[in-house]
Amino acid sequence: MPIAEPGTYMQLPSGTRVLWGAVDDTTETLKLLKDADGVGTIGKTAGFVEVTRLIDTEKKFISDMPEGEDKEFMFWDDPADADLQGLITAAEANETVKIRVEFPNGRWSDLIVVLSGWRQEEPTGGEALKVAIVGKQNGLTRGVTA
Repeated sequence: MPIAEPGTYMQLPSGTRVLWGAVDDTTETLKLLKDADGVGTIGKTAGFVEVTRLIDTEKKFISDMPEGEDKEFMFWDDPADADLQGLITAAEANETVKIRVEFPNGRWSDLIVVLSGWRQEEPTGGEALKVAIVGKQNGLTRGVTA
């Protein structure tokens, strides 16, 4: 089987869409967050639990339960964007929401995220104002659009 040329499958993240809504919302009812600038790492990894027995002469481990990523979503701050303001309000209330990330290569991820607040990023000369929404990923479903 020949090795594929990188230009046939690699894509820049431009065109990535970020949407949000209630945990039970369908994809069609999620609200677009037009000013998304960063979604952080998506995935889940497990740590390790030591299970060394007295008979063992070196430490032994098993995989722990997977844990979702700590999340930080970055947005250009548009106070007139009702959908972004709704997400900030949800973050202030520490709500659990669904965040959908649709990448231009067809891959998508639906994240269940418990929000834990927001912060206005430090203003920097020459750069537009940003707001960060923080939380913890509690669930992940992913796939590829045909």
